[in-house]
Amino acid sequence: MKKTIIFTLLLAWVMPTIIYSQNKNKIGFLEKPVQVSSVNDIEGFFGDRISLNREVYLKDFPIDEYVDFVVARQHTDWNWTKAEQHGKWVESAYLSAIQSGDEELLSKAKAVLKRIIDSQEEEGYVGATAKSYRTDERPVRGMDAYELYFVFHAFLTVYEETNNKDALVAAEKLADYYLKYFGPGKLEFWPSDLRYPENKNKEVAGTSDFAGHSVHYSWEGTLLCDPIARLYELTGKKKYLDWSQWLVNNIDKWSGWDSFSRLDSVADGTLGVDELQPYVHSHTFHMNFMGFLRLYQITGDESLLRKVVGAWNDIRERQMYITGGVSVAEHYEYNYVKPLTGNVVETCATMSWMQLTQLLLQLTGDTKYGDAIERLMINHVFAAQDCEGGVCKYHTAPNGDKPSGAHGFFHGPDCCTASGHRIISLLPTFLFAEKGNEFFINQYIPSNYAGSDLSFDVEGNYPESENFSIRITSAKKVKKTLNLRIPAWCSSPEVSVNGEALKDVKPGSYLKISRRWSQGDKIDITFPMETQWVKRENHSNYVTSRLPGGEIMYKEEETDQVPYTFVRGPIVYSLDMVWNKQVNNDDVKIDEDIRIDISAEPSMVEKNPFQNILGPVYKTKALYKGSETDVFLTPFTNIGQWYRPGEQKPQKSAEAFTYGIWLFNEAE
Repeated sequence: MKKTIIFTLLLAWVMPTIIYSQNKNKIGFLEKPVQVSSVNDIEGFFGDRISLNREVYLKDFPIDEYVDFVVARQHTDWNWTKAEQHGKWVESAYLSAIQSGDEELLSKAKAVLKRIIDSQEEEGYVGATAKSYRTDERPVRGMDAYELYFVFHAFLTVYEETNNKDALVAAEKLADYYLKYFGPGKLEFWPSDLRYPENKNKEVAGTSDFAGHSVHYSWEGTLLCDPIARLYELTGKKKYLDWSQWLVNNIDKWSGWDSFSRLDSVADGTLGVDELQPYVHSHTFHMNFMGFLRLYQITGDESLLRKVVGAWNDIRERQMYITGGVSVAEHYEYNYVKPLTGNVVETCATMSWMQLTQLLLQLTGDTKYGDAIERLMINHVFAAQDCEGGVCKYHTAPNGDKPSGAHGFFHGPDCCTASGHRIISLLPTFLFAEKGNEFFINQYIPSNYAGSDLSFDVEGNYPESENFSIRITSAKKVKKTLNLRIPAWCSSPEVSVNGEALKDVKPGSYLKISRRWSQGDKIDITFPMETQWVKRENHSNYVTSRLPGGEIMYKEEETDQVPYTFVRGPIVYSLDMVWNKQVNNDDVKIDEDIRIDISAEPSMVEKNPFQNILGPVYKTKALYKGSETDVFLTPFTNIGQWYRPGEQKPQKSAEAFTYGIWLFNEAE
């Protein structure tokens, strides 16, 4: 099974390469992700959670119910929740099945894909909207662009990974449906009834016929520039490139805020990304940014790269949480406003931020993007995942409670539950990359890589352990330059090859090792992880307000209390009451009842006292309602454990256990 899959993958990989060469301005990837089928045997905590996503969530998900809904094609409501499940599930199921060699899941995914493609109308439409609703003047429903974005990508991923030409044909037919009705002299992606120039600097709300939420100012329609540009890369058909460029070139006009052009000011550092328009929806902007990067890759237009890099830098500097997560109530706020609780760090935004960051790494080779991916993957991706059923939360705040809340573990299916399983299924594609004779090891999760000439095992238990190895398993000698990402957070990294220490191992860069590799060669790596209490910068209290459409916005209030968090290298810790039974009260209000003594150095617990979690575990001093006690600190990624093993589980609607990354110091 694996050999057949690998062969078809190689065929699929060759075709786009031939087409790309037709464009002289094309910017090649500095790093090209390896095929998902070449990454095997992911182990440890992350391997267990990836397996949970595949074996429980994807396999148990009632996908037939949602495909029935799409195939019936009777939907007329603006609401999008049911109509976006099929695209994400198909892509996730294919990736997960191919990566693991799971024939059962692959067979199911093929059957689901066939049902979807067989239902495609002659004109190319393959969404859920009723034909009776659609006319020449209204050929799509308001959220079709957003829903079909993921159908496009599912079709294209299946084609790239398996050479399934039916999937590529379906993607082209769907694109042609949009090209037939939208374009110069045709329909456009206006977010409201206002037209240019009457829409200049006007605030809008509600919903639009073609461009999703009006408050997104057309960006929810223009996000199609990403999959359509990807379709051009695979087919070389210029009409898809022209249409993608038409979308991007009209963002200023449709938005009414010149929000595309003003990305140059963000890149200059004179404007925050949140100031581009009255409401900057994180997930939507990320998807558009990926489209801009694809157009940069195709055309060589450096201004597109500059815009996206400028926005990414601004977000990282002001709006990225210590865990690597982004988004405040689904958008970007002003200054350094990042509330600790509530509707923050949306799972959809986690998915698209991680994909955007990966694309920047591929195009630039700058290891800062690999560092950002590592921080997000280690801390926040699995914090959003329920340890039992694999479902992902809508929001995963740094401080909160579990398992309850409208956006807790037990909700949906909705956009974020689907985005959660999709990003977990994509994770194996983030580990390794290649370019000619260069091979890049970007993430060090214990796993096996088996390529056409190079194969190796990543051994150890990183990041729980700071010591790990890469052992070459290739049957034949192979001359290759290995590029090891040395994270910027590590001040004194150590690397040796077959026992010989290497010099000039510099944090925040790639370490290049060029040699003829033989079976049994071993690279030993140590990334010493310093522990420290980190004081939160730019901390405030916050009050909320709402836009006319219900979107939550924040205002700051001054406070003289500033919290701290404990970190070990890239790992962010939390005080999680699931693991603190000795504090004999399940209803602990962490911000009120607990005070940490940051003058005391937490001590590592020699043997992890808790099962099925990422360690190591630390113990430290605290005051609980004025009484001294010891508390355990565990990596934040474990908060998906919503019950105490061996005890009766709380009701799924209960606010049973609290947790918090950010803790107040007893001395303040």
